[in-house]
Amino acid sequence: MRRVAVVAPQSLGGVKTITNKLIMGLVKEGLLVTRIDLHGESRVLRLFRDLKNIKLLRNFDTVMYMGSMPYPSHWLVQEVRTVLFIHGYVLHEIIGILNDPYTSLRRKIKSFYLIIPWNFNRLLGGIDLYVCHSITTCEENNIRGRFVVLPQFIFPEEVGFYTRYQELERIGDNRDTRITIAAYVSSSPKLLTLHALLRIIMSLSKKIGNREVELIIVDSRIKGSVVERWNNLIVHRVGSMPRSDFLKLLASADLYMEGCIDEELRIASIEAGLLGTPVAKLTHPKFVTRQDYCDEVIWSSSPGGLVDALADYIANVEYWKPYYAKKLRNFLVTRRNWDSVKEPLVNFLKA
Repeated sequence: MRRVAVVAPQSLGGVKTITNKLIMGLVKEGLLVTRIDLHGESRVLRLFRDLKNIKLLRNFDTVMYMGSMPYPSHWLVQEVRTVLFIHGYVLHEIIGILNDPYTSLRRKIKSFYLIIPWNFNRLLGGIDLYVCHSITTCEENNIRGRFVVLPQFIFPEEVGFYTRYQELERIGDNRDTRITIAAYVSSSPKLLTLHALLRIIMSLSKKIGNREVELIIVDSRIKGSVVERWNNLIVHRVGSMPRSDFLKLLASADLYMEGCIDEELRIASIEAGLLGTPVAKLTHPKFVTRQDYCDEVIWSSSPGGLVDALADYIANVEYWKPYYAKKLRNFLVTRRNWDSVKEPLVNFLKA
């Protein structure tokens, strides 16, 4: 039985979610998985703990580092295969944080120091395999050849959970004529900017006449909430919210705007789809051929094309919402389940 160590940094949000799910998936495949958490208030403390783990890590067949950044131990366990999970456009995101006016000075300083280990690792190598959520993610990180793609995925038991949740949230739902669109923004370069998102939805609100549209934007960079109104458009911008509140938002929305402009569908889009909420997406033209979905998602390669598609969706929402909800759910159940995406990574770990 192959032994795998999963080195998990102190993290929240998407990295924490994919780490937990990945460990569950690998255990299902009969791998002996040990999670090694690197907790600590400072990066120096986490680096020290990583170095203390070197003797332990040498007992494994493979060490997988989560969080996009490899720790120094991967240079010192050459007899063990090492895997690095890349979660985004690393260098682009660091630069984005440094240029983001909403980011605190403390976080900017911490992010600046991440450039050193990232470039040092690229120079010296030492990673046997990279794992990315999409081909584009690996390419944008200048990773060629030694990678496998593992899209965001679901387990069968998750499908049941979201089905039950959807049924509970729909009880007593008295729909009015307002259209609710949910979205998420951050400083990530692979996501629509706040300005681009607002421009699209403002164009949409002008195109659909007097029907009210409420855009609820979750933006982890702010605290509290801000509400603004432009004619028939209400924009409600809120900071980070508990997961239970976010699920309620997804379940009650008429549409979720996927912010990713490459071919990836992120966790929130998958959750929206399983909750019966259609997903809309703007894909950069150079990534269109990499999409493995078509009419399961409302998408376009141009802002104007997306506005037209969304206007048609809203004009006939009673018909299109169940149509897209069914198509997306079927796609997720058949194409994004663990058994459909696991093979490239599992084959490497079992070899």
